[in-house]
Amino acid sequence: MKDYFKKVKSILPVLLLAIFVSTISCLLIRYILEYKLEIDIKLISWEFFIPFVISVVSVILIRKKFIVLQFKDNTKDNFFYIFLCWILIFGLLVNSQMFFTKYLYKSVTINNVSEIKFEHDISNYNIQKVYINERYARGDFETKVVGKNGDKLNMKIFFIAPMFKDSLTLQNYKVWYSETKDTTISYSLSNQKKEIAFKKFYNNTVKYFKNKDLSNLHSFEKVFESDEKEKFDKLIGNQDKSALILKPILKNSNNGTSVFFWYFKILGIGLLIILFSLIFISYKEVEYKKKNDEFLSIVNFLIPRKENYFLPIIINLNIAYYVLLALFGIDIFSPRTEDLVRFGAINSVKIANGEIWRFVTAMFMHGGLQHIVYNMIILAFAGLFAKEIFGEKKLAMIYFISGLLSFLVTLLFHNGYIGVGASGAIFGIIGSLFGAGLVDGYKENKTVIFITFGYLLINVLFGFITNSDNVAHVSGFLIGALISWIFILFKR
Repeated sequence: MKDYFKKVKSILPVLLLAIFVSTISCLLIRYILEYKLEIDIKLISWEFFIPFVISVVSVILIRKKFIVLQFKDNTKDNFFYIFLCWILIFGLLVNSQMFFTKYLYKSVTINNVSEIKFEHDISNYNIQKVYINERYARGDFETKVVGKNGDKLNMKIFFIAPMFKDSLTLQNYKVWYSETKDTTISYSLSNQKKEIAFKKFYNNTVKYFKNKDLSNLHSFEKVFESDEKEKFDKLIGNQDKSALILKPILKNSNNGTSVFFWYFKILGIGLLIILFSLIFISYKEVEYKKKNDEFLSIVNFLIPRKENYFLPIIINLNIAYYVLLALFGIDIFSPRTEDLVRFGAINSVKIANGEIWRFVTAMFMHGGLQHIVYNMIILAFAGLFAKEIFGEKKLAMIYFISGLLSFLVTLLFHNGYIGVGASGAIFGIIGSLFGAGLVDGYKENKTVIFITFGYLLINVLFGFITNSDNVAHVSGFLIGALISWIFILFKR
């Protein structure tokens, strides 16, 4: 406790500065791009992806200040405190963007839709007289695999209908009422049970809209750029984005003032947790040295060099492609199947039509944030061991041959297959370690053999539970093992 205030003095000022600068930067970027330049970027990017990036950059810039925090046990490091600060900054940035959405856009009250002004800075409409013509309504149905391990199936129905001044004025389809209904079921259900669940969901949704008196709705908000908005745009042919799509405002929806107060609640609670946690770590005057900087070690690893070029290039390309798709507005957590196909996923129909380039692009695509983070960590660890055995060029051959052939085997096993990911290539590298261990002798390498084969078995078991692509995993593993045997035998 004697050095407690030294710890606070070292951490708190720079943390508050980082919070202030990152919040202002995040708001300013959005104000210029969306509010002034009227560039439409999906709401998920503003309220998650951009805050995520800026918060990560912020903690990277202030990380040196945490060097004075030292545990007496040298096996422990201060990453936990850096992580706490990142969580706080990220939460505040997300909140600030929600505040921007709620507060900086104007709300107007009008008599009917004919008085609507198609201005970019208006988001909420209180319409006194509402007439929604359900005879001209349009709808669509969508399913998506969701859940932490892809164990759920989300079913969603989209409903959209034109709004008019009254029942006599049925022209100029420029304002639309929209709503979605969804439900989630277990992906492991049989096709028959899934069909029964869909029929029940569909009938309940139809009943819901038939019984709903849409004329009693008066409070609406604009549907911002999102996957949902894209679906509605397609339904009404809104290619030029000239139509205004509205949705009803929920009664329990937070207003700008409550979101603003939540910023200070998050700030206060977060600072209290961080200040309290400083009690449990010691203060030590330590001189900063680049060689001890773990972040710089990671950065150095990702910089291609003569003796280490393949893994950095592959990992950077995977990350770059993922970020590029996110900038194009693809859902970073659970991208839609059609979006993946559009940007290069393996698709049996497209491949049959001659688009063989998908064998390569699909290896650099992933089905969400969890997917790419997990794959890149495994690739880095397994790749480092394989590089020591085979060298850079042979490692590259194992990676690409395993990845390409595992996709090909999967296409042979599954009709109508759609897939992404570097899993087949990564399992090829793991399989090569297994193969090398067997060739060099069981007794000397039984640990490597057990770990690699055990990893395969665990993934196969989880694959049955989560509907993962076991064919790609197993074929990639076997192909990698076969290639390693060929390399070792020819070397001998």
